[in-house]
Amino acid sequence: MGVNDFKVIVKKENILHNYHYLKKLKNKNIIAVVKANAYGHGIENIVKLLTEEGCDYFAVSREYEAKKILNFQLKNIKILILETIENLDLLKQNSNLEMMVNSLSDLKNILSNGISTKQLHLKIDFGFGRNGILEKEINKLEKIIKEKNLKFKGISTHLFAADYKDMLEIEKKFEDIVNILGKERFEIIHTQNSAGIISVEGKNSTHIRCGTILFGLQEIGYHDPKIKRAFKLCGKILGIKDIKDLKYIGYEKKEAINLGKNNKIAKIRIGYGDGFSKRSENIMSIINNKKFKIVHISMDSSFVAVDESVKVGDEIEIFHDLQEAINHLEVPHYEFLSVINDRIERELI
Repeated sequence: MGVNDFKVIVKKENILHNYHYLKKLKNKNIIAVVKANAYGHGIENIVKLLTEEGCDYFAVSREYEAKKILNFQLKNIKILILETIENLDLLKQNSNLEMMVNSLSDLKNILSNGISTKQLHLKIDFGFGRNGILEKEINKLEKIIKEKNLKFKGISTHLFAADYKDMLEIEKKFEDIVNILGKERFEIIHTQNSAGIISVEGKNSTHIRCGTILFGLQEIGYHDPKIKRAFKLCGKILGIKDIKDLKYIGYEKKEAINLGKNNKIAKIRIGYGDGFSKRSENIMSIINNKKFKIVHISMDSSFVAVDESVKVGDEIEIFHDLQEAINHLEVPHYEFLSVINDRIERELI
């Protein structure tokens, strides 16, 4: 690290608390979703930590992410790729690698390439529009399965609805489809995303898929006070200058920036080159338990309007108040946390 670089601090204790709490709450095994660099928390640290704790099932979105976990050379773990990949040889070469089947055409192609159905999970789509075999195609799917007497590793859906009644309806439809296809044909069944874990029982599932909730990031409208946040984005004040001595702040004339009553500008080492978007300009940071506005973001640095109480070397935290950040950016927390890239070190404590 450079002098006063930023880093993402991840509280190991909170990750493990959430893992064991959720596992006990639902009395089901966990598929830990670690896509998008474990939602910004650092995929290598998180996978190794959870493996040591007994977690043996991980889910990612991309082939690249699966290869990264394979390179960790961890024993007795399974990796589920949620997207359908083109490189089917990767599945043939790695028996612990599994893949979601997201359409009937995908299923036919995969079977024709000799992939074992013990490495495949069927995905059923009830109108989410992202991935999955459509509800209206179930009769065709049933015909393929029964004609070939297929048995799969798993079957799943995604409880995408924000409305509780809609979630229950999807859960019931999914149960009916599993029974039509033959429950005995699937080793594992998983339906619940993070919001679904909190809101519905998932009585027919054998596993729960834990993504954001595993890291203490909860969906709006679904809150469990026992879940603990693990993420902290922080760094140190790199330098401070008097506003009166400046003509520009970064690439902006100081007159164009709303500095409030503060008379100093503090520089910090994080910028949009690190995934800290310029949309975060005017968001509040925390320094010495006081709020200060981030007034300009450049590629490698950002600038904070501060007062006399702030000194070089003081700690600054960004996204301390997640709800405030969500309101400012108008996107969910996982969108702005997961884009913080690998120029920012992840540190488990």
